[in-house]
Parts: sequence; structure tokens; C-alpha cells
Amino acid sequence: MTALATLLLVAQYGCWSHVQSLRTARRSFVIKDDRFHKEGDPINIKSGSVHYSRVPRAYWRDRLERAKALGLNAITTYVPWNFHEDVEGRFDFSEDRDVYAFADEARKLNLLLILRIGPYMCGEWDFGGFPAWLLTKANMTLRTHNKPYLDAVDKFWDHLLPRFKRRLYSNGGPIVMVQLENEFGDYGDCSANENDAAYMKHLYSKATQHLGTSVIYTTVSPARNLHKASPWRHDARVLATIDGPLSSSYDADFALQKAFNAKGNSPKMWTELWTGWYTHWGDSKAANRTAKDYGDGVKAMASDSNASFSLYMAHGGTSFGFWAGANILEGRYVADVTSYDYSAPISEDGTHQVGADGADGFAAVRNALHGTSEEPPPPVFRAYGAVVFEDEADLLAQDATCASTGWRTQEQLGQAHGFINYALTGPFPDRLAFSPSTLRDRVQVLADGVLVGSAYRGDAKNVSIALPSSMTRLDLLVENCGRVNYGRELVDDRKGLLEPPLDGTPSVSCLPLADLSAIEWHSIQPGRSPAAPRFYRGHLQVDAAHDTYLDTRGLSKGFIWVNGQNLGRFWETRGPQHTLYVPAPYLRRGANEVIILDLDGRTGLESVARPRWN
Repeated sequence: MTALATLLLVAQYGCWSHVQSLRTARRSFVIKDDRFHKEGDPINIKSGSVHYSRVPRAYWRDRLERAKALGLNAITTYVPWNFHEDVEGRFDFSEDRDVYAFADEARKLNLLLILRIGPYMCGEWDFGGFPAWLLTKANMTLRTHNKPYLDAVDKFWDHLLPRFKRRLYSNGGPIVMVQLENEFGDYGDCSANENDAAYMKHLYSKATQHLGTSVIYTTVSPARNLHKASPWRHDARVLATIDGPLSSSYDADFALQKAFNAKGNSPKMWTELWTGWYTHWGDSKAANRTAKDYGDGVKAMASDSNASFSLYMAHGGTSFGFWAGANILEGRYVADVTSYDYSAPISEDGTHQVGADGADGFAAVRNALHGTSEEPPPPVFRAYGAVVFEDEADLLAQDATCASTGWRTQEQLGQAHGFINYALTGPFPDRLAFSPSTLRDRVQVLADGVLVGSAYRGDAKNVSIALPSSMTRLDLLVENCGRVNYGRELVDDRKGLLEPPLDGTPSVSCLPLADLSAIEWHSIQPGRSPAAPRFYRGHLQVDAAHDTYLDTRGLSKGFIWVNGQNLGRFWETRGPQHTLYVPAPYLRRGANEVIILDLDGRTGLESVARPRWN
């Protein structure tokens, strides 16, 4: 609408609010004749996933502009429940958690938005987006029609959803679709289980209570599981969509989708078109594919004049802090790396993805989609050199955020992330045995403060560790390496030692590492034995803030904080990731505080300009 037309309407109708009403009244996004229609005209959705929770807020606009430059007209994002209610009843939608501001950024760029509100999301995110405190509730069963569970969902959605109402497309916002649950057909079965069907229907009822029915509601699953994922067979209230990998043809799956949905209500919609895959600690290399694969798979989809899709991912970003999840593969626990690059066309740091063939994956997708929007200038990277460490502190000497006795789990102590320590003063056996079925997830055994062994759930083997005969104190430091985010195993992934490895009643300490301000620092003592979990504090000198990476090849295993921001986990003895991404907004000119927790007490760390992988 031109400025002159706006002035004429204001003069005619008397106030701006009336003009706004006229403008929004003409906005519609509906399904008709198996097509999406925007303001009455057919439209194909060309979307891509960008998770606001994996991108610093200062970079939201940049990443959305890059997605638009790919040739996309929409953005898809998850809403992780635990990102906003990590502590029961304490809701956080501030700063990087302001999903409403993310929606507004999409609107400013004329990008539509597909909102995936859960409550379960998967996404290689800790516990699939569920808050850990759900595991403390009596008689609660996740992902089904269970009153304690649905009561918790309802309370969260009562806080989350109302502010989306004015951001719906029909109300002038960008939101055109709202997805309920995620890939439920891989977990439950709405066609065979009344509780599962009732669960999905409850989610629909609750969502419409806050958002109404002007927005399109969806479910998603592989085409073979549509009947398991959705109770709305031949029911136009909810659109069943599909997901799966890049291919040379998508016709067979789209035919199954059309057969399931109501007549005339089945626009071809591929909600997750997998551009890549995730990577686990211990993999031989990062997941990747050739640029030709990108281009051919996306071109095959885009060449269908009626097909809509969302690239998963357009830009993966980073699982900062403790947010990386885990999987169970063939019965074995595998933790996700910190980078969520996902071999997406826009790489973790915003640059063009380099395919496995060395070619430009971003360009391949842009060419397939005939993208014409101007791309922002490429990011600038700097190598700032070595981090100089001056101070140290023993992890186990720090005050715990909570203390108790007995063999209790993190969840029982009200702890969601980090470490838990079990301390005993004897008598002690000659050896300790750990089983992968009861170890959640990695334990370090310290005798009088000296590391004598470790065991990891993911090694899928029983481990026996010898204890010194003269010891007086035993510490069992257990790390939560990420809760399972997919499959039936996620519903009971409590952290700590589920069974005692020896007799006795330990003192238990919570070490969530959410706040490092109370650490008691001491000057580094030359010659001190490093083989123990220890913090180190130093500084990185920066003349001008640009993106950088911290090379962790001189470290062992642990976490890094820069100016209070937790960059995530490193694990040099596993790989394949050997750097942690530091976005420029986390830095400032001059001295930048760097804190590492290295579980073996190592300190070699430097800033480099590019990521390093196996």
C-alpha cells in the first residue's frame, strides 16, 4: 500500500486502527483444491529450518537474510519447551529466548513462518525439548493422553501461545502453519491406540483455544506412518505432511499423503527435506554430502509445480551450552556434538557449505531454487592467537548448588544439566564395576583427588576400575552428556548412577555449572599434577570483534565459557569436532575472559580462523 493510499484511507475511515483492520482482513493463507493459497493466489512454500535457539539473537537477521538469498520464502523453527521453562514455573522469553522477536524478524523480511510448537521436538536437542523436571513427576507418562503430562503441557502453552495470536498471518504476522508434536508415528500409533489419538486431539484443542482456526495445523511423519502420527484421516482440520531425505523423485510419498488427507485438502508438503545429517562424538568424520546431491535433490522437489517443502536444515547453527542431545543407535548411547552444522547449505558460521566434493553447497541450492535475493556480505573471521591462563580452581572444591545424601539422580535433586558428584569416605572395595545400563552417562573415579579411571555409557561395555588400597576419600563425578532426544528410550533418561557401584551412603553434590561467579580462583601452580577435573581462567586479547573458533586439540574433555557464554562441550579424545564456534557478539574489544573446565586438567587453547574436523 502506498503512502498516498494509506493517507486517503485514514481520511476516509477516521483512524489508523480501521486501516489496519482493512489490511489484515484481506490477508488469507488457506488450502484449496490441494494447493496453498495466499490472498487467493496459489503459492508454493519454499521454506528452510533455522532454529532461533541455536543462533545468537544478534545474528538472527543475518541468518534469515542468507536463507532468503537461497531462494526461500518461509522459515521453519522448533520451540524447545526446556529452552523456555528449564525450571518448573519459571518462564523465560528474554534475549536469545525471545521467539516472538524471531517471528517479527521473519515478518520484516517478508518471510512466512512455520511454527513447530511441540511439546516434543527431537531436533538433536537435549531430551527432545522436554524439560528435565518432567522426570520427577509421579504417575507421569510422556507423549500420550496422561493427565499429569498434559497438565504440564497446558501450563506451558498457556504462557507460550497467546502472544503468537497477533503474529498469525491472518492478523498481520508471518505464521501460516503450526505443527503439533513431531514424528509421532515413530513413537505412538493413533490408528491403534485410543490414548495416542486422544493425546493428539488434546494438543489440537489446546492450540485452537489460544490461536483459533484461521491458521493451518499440521502433523509430520514419514509417509509410511501418516496413520500412526495423525488421528485426522480424511479430516480437513489438520494437514498431514511428510518428511524424508533428498531424492530424485517424491511422487510416491506425495501420493500416500494425498490418500490420507481430506479430499482437496492435501497440498504437497514435505516439512523436513533432509539436506544433511547430525554428527555424534566418536564418529570418524562430520556428516556431509556432495553439492551435486544438494542441487539434484532440491531441484527434483522444486521442479514439481505444486510441491512445497522445508529444508532441514537451511542453517543448523550451534547447540551452545548443554543443549546437545543424544541418540540410542542399535542399543548404544551416542551423544551429539556441539556443532549443529548438519551439512546445511548455510554452514554453522554463516558461510557457504562446502560439499563432500569440495563444491559450493549453498550455490547448488540457490541455483536449484533460482534464488535472486541479495546475500549479505560473507562473515569475517579472525585468529586471535593463544589464550593465556592465569588462574585455576578444582571442580570438586567448589560449593555445590545443592547437597544431599544417598544414590540420587540429577532430576531428584532438581538439576537439569552438568555434573553430579558422589563422595564417600570408606571402607572401599578393591575394584568398582560400572554397567552401561546404569551409568548415565560418564563417570570419573577419583581416589583422594587423583583420577584413577573412567567409564562411559556409550562404550557399551562393563568397566572395572581398581582402587588404591590406602585411599581415604572416593569421588564419583558423573557427567550428563545429553539426554536422549529420539525413540522410546527418551522417556526415562535420568542422569547419574542409577544403581550404587559399592556399599555406603554418599554425600551428593550438584554441579550444574550455570553460574561460575562464585568459583574460588588461585594462581596456577607450576608442576601441579594436571590429571583431575579443573577450571582454568585466562584472557583472549581482541583488537576488533569478529567471528573466531577456539581450537581444542590441546585439551581433553569439558566445556568453555567466553565472557560468561557457554560455548558447549569439547571432547578431543573422541572427535571428530576439534573447534568451538565463537560468534563475534560474544566478544568485545580488549581482554575477553575465557574459562575452561577440562576434566583431565589440560590448558592448551588458541583462537583460529576456521573450524577443524577429522
